[in-house]
Amino acid sequence: MTSDTPSPSRKMASRAYLQTAAQLRTVIANLHLGAGARLPSERELAQQLGVSRPTLREALIVLELQDEVEIRIGSGIYVKNRNAQTGPTGQADLAGTNKAPRISPQREVQAQADDAADSQPAPAQNMSGDDPDGSPLLAHASLKLHSIAEDSPKEVNQMRYFLESAVAAEAARFMSPGLRKKLRKSLTDMQAAMAQNDLSTNARMADADRLFHMTLAQSTDNQLVMQTITGLFDQRYRPIARTMHRHFDDQQAWLAAMQEHEQICQAIEERDPLQAQAAMQRHLSRAHQRLMAIIG
Repeated sequence: MTSDTPSPSRKMASRAYLQTAAQLRTVIANLHLGAGARLPSERELAQQLGVSRPTLREALIVLELQDEVEIRIGSGIYVKNRNAQTGPTGQADLAGTNKAPRISPQREVQAQADDAADSQPAPAQNMSGDDPDGSPLLAHASLKLHSIAEDSPKEVNQMRYFLESAVAAEAARFMSPGLRKKLRKSLTDMQAAMAQNDLSTNARMADADRLFHMTLAQSTDNQLVMQTITGLFDQRYRPIARTMHRHFDDQQAWLAAMQEHEQICQAIEERDPLQAQAAMQRHLSRAHQRLMAIIG
C-alpha cells in the first residue's frame, strides 16, 4: 500500500530548479572556472541544460544563496566560491537576505518553522544523470540543496494567477463598501511610500502590496481562500523568492505594480468582474516577468 503523502525525496524531485542547480555545479566544475570568472550567458546556460529561463533563474538564486555564484544584474553570473559544494553539510548562507523587505514577527516565525520543516534530511538522489551509483559529492550536494528547498516562485505565481483572478472577479461583484475603502487605502499607502523614496520605501511598498491582496482575499468571506492566498503571497518572504525580489524590486517595478493595482481597484469600484479578472491576470503576469528580467 502506498501513501498519498509526498516523501521528502519525491518533494525534492518535483522541484526542477533544485536539479538544475545541481547540474549547474557540474557545469562550473567542468569549465574549471576560478573565483571571479564569468559564466556563460543565461541564454546559453538554459540551452545547454535544456531548461526554461525561469527554472534556470531559480537555480542560480539557489547557488547565490549558498555563496557559490554572484549575480550582477546587467553584467552576468560570476563564480564566487568554487569550493562551496565540497564543504560541510549545513544550511545555506542567507546573510545577504537581510536587505529584503521588513517582515512582521508572525510571518518571520512561520518562515522559520517552514525552513526547519524543509531542512529534514532526505535520501540523496543522483541528479547528474551520469553516475548511477551516486558519488559522495553528489549525495552531499543533494542534501545541501534540500536544506533550502521551497516551492518554485514560478509555480507559486502561476497558482496565484489562477486563484486571485477569480477572487478579483468575485470582489467586483460582492466587495463591501468598507473593504473597497480599505483596498483604496493600500493604494494611498503605496503612493505615500513612493513619494517619500527613502530606505523605508521598499518595506512600506511590500506592506501596502500585501494589504491590497489580503483585502481582496478577505472580500470572499471564505477562510480557506483567505488562508491559501495569504500562504501563497507570503512565500515571497522565503529565501529564494526573497532574494529574487531583492534583485528585481526597484522603483520602476513598484511604480508598475502600483499602476496595475489601480486598474484592478477601478474595475472593482465600477463593479466590472471581467475587467477586474483581466486586470489581475495582467498584474500577476507582468509581476512574474519583472522577476524574470535578464541578468546579463
